[in-house]
Amino acid sequence: MHPPDSPGRTAGPPPGAQAAVLVLAGMLTIMAGAVVSPAIPGIRAAFADTADADLLSRMITSTHALAIVVFAPFAGALSERIGRKRALVIGMLAFALGGSSGFYLPDLYSILVGRIVLGLGVALVMTTSVAMVADLYEGSQRQRLLGRQTSAGAFGGVLLLVGGGALAGLGWRSVFLVYLLGAVLAVAALRYLPGGARPPGSADGDAGSGVPARRWWPVGITAALVAMLLGQVAFYSVPVQVPFLVENDFHATSIATGAVIAVQTLTTGLVSLRFAAIRRLAGEYVLVAVAFAAIGAGYLVLFAAPHVVVLGVGTLVMGVGLGILMPTLNNWVVNTAPEDSRGRYAGFLTTALFLGQFLAPIVTQPAVSRLGIQPLFLIIATGALIVAAGYLAASRRRARADAEPDTDRADVLASRLDQGSPHVR
Repeated sequence: MHPPDSPGRTAGPPPGAQAAVLVLAGMLTIMAGAVVSPAIPGIRAAFADTADADLLSRMITSTHALAIVVFAPFAGALSERIGRKRALVIGMLAFALGGSSGFYLPDLYSILVGRIVLGLGVALVMTTSVAMVADLYEGSQRQRLLGRQTSAGAFGGVLLLVGGGALAGLGWRSVFLVYLLGAVLAVAALRYLPGGARPPGSADGDAGSGVPARRWWPVGITAALVAMLLGQVAFYSVPVQVPFLVENDFHATSIATGAVIAVQTLTTGLVSLRFAAIRRLAGEYVLVAVAFAAIGAGYLVLFAAPHVVVLGVGTLVMGVGLGILMPTLNNWVVNTAPEDSRGRYAGFLTTALFLGQFLAPIVTQPAVSRLGIQPLFLIIATGALIVAAGYLAASRRRARADAEPDTDRADVLASRLDQGSPHVR
């Protein structure tokens, strides 16, 4: 067993403070856009004299995502060059600096620059925290912490939306102070996380450049990235489209919208808490297939829903799928990637996540304009079920491929027995 401050893996129960810092880092990624959303009307009113104030104020909720998409692969490589802990602390400080900038910067343009800094911080935090969990833990401990990271993001998203709304009532600038939590976690990371200038396995590479010894692209990584991209398009279509369905078609209030989305988020958090137990039931391909089947089933309920309450049932079913999907993909990538390249592969996964969120309104709006919101849900449901079938078929092909070497060896042994070979043991 490694001592608590060792850069190696822990064999016993995870130290509470170390695990807590890594789990709470997962909540920061959700905070990036969720906290500031309730303040957008106040920001727009405060800068009404600015040209394109309506567009610029809305961009505050999305600018960081574009920065994450661009920077995340480089963030993973950076963590391998300068060390996980250093990269994580830098990311947390950038999160605090860029996120809180709306409290003190004077105009919309400078606030948008601050949101870019926030995106750089989120990219570092998300990629490095996942890679550190893989570096420090293994087996069921690793799976448990990856599930808790997803859960912390889900539960934190609900709490922060409510808290952000309350702070927005005190003044729109007050909302940005919540991002200072990143600085608090940076102090905790410095205190409780192990040091070490390089990630495990990096000694096998070029000591001067940080280039990993092996350069290859595992097939499983591609399967995980595709699943993340498609899963996030499906996931983000709910907050993008459901508010209009609830208020325009069902004539309910924004409170009902929040409740429908909260059901999905809370279910995601509860299911992901059990990821270590879920992972023991099946492999990655099967779990991804089950997750997309649940997402497809949830969207079928949304398509047929005659009432807001039924919408809540649909998002609950979808939450089960997302609670399985997110930790499965994180676990899949860090288990498949070489130890000396985990950071950069985690960065690619982060890019796929935020690219899916960014694309969701772009790819769904044409169908909404032509057919309506609920017919769109039928299209997404059909697509999700097709994806589920594809991953299930891939699982069966993988199982056959894994069984072939054993079959070939058995045939060789049988042949030797028939020939009376003395080499058969």
